[in-house]
Amino acid sequence: MKALFVTLLLVVGMQGAALAQKQDRHAELPGVSTVSQARLSAITRQMCNEMHLNEAQYIRLRAVNKTKLARLEEISWQYKDNVVEQQEHIGELEAQYEAECSRILSPSQLSLLHEELQPDAVPLTTNPLEGGIG
Repeated sequence: MKALFVTLLLVVGMQGAALAQKQDRHAELPGVSTVSQARLSAITRQMCNEMHLNEAQYIRLRAVNKTKLARLEEISWQYKDNVVEQQEHIGELEAQYEAECSRILSPSQLSLLHEELQPDAVPLTTNPLEGGIG
């Protein structure tokens, strides 16, 4: 009876240790395995409204957006200490994303996407060679 109790105690102790290790692993990689469904839906719905997607395009674009968001979170976590390398990998991800979108979208929709992805450019109203205030 004493041996059975010790064996049971040992098994429970090992299970507790394994559970603790598993929780530590999830603490190291927060949010890598899950993408916010609300954020995914909002992004895809906005694209649908702006580019007038049909249902098949919406479904395929939602899957591509899900992959992009998951990979973006992974890159942000993985290269959080090296900004240069992080930007390099994000650039590669954007190129892959555009390639996938070109398979899904029509040329006119693709041009709308490129307009949306371009950073807002502020036109220069002054001469950049003139410096200073006043």
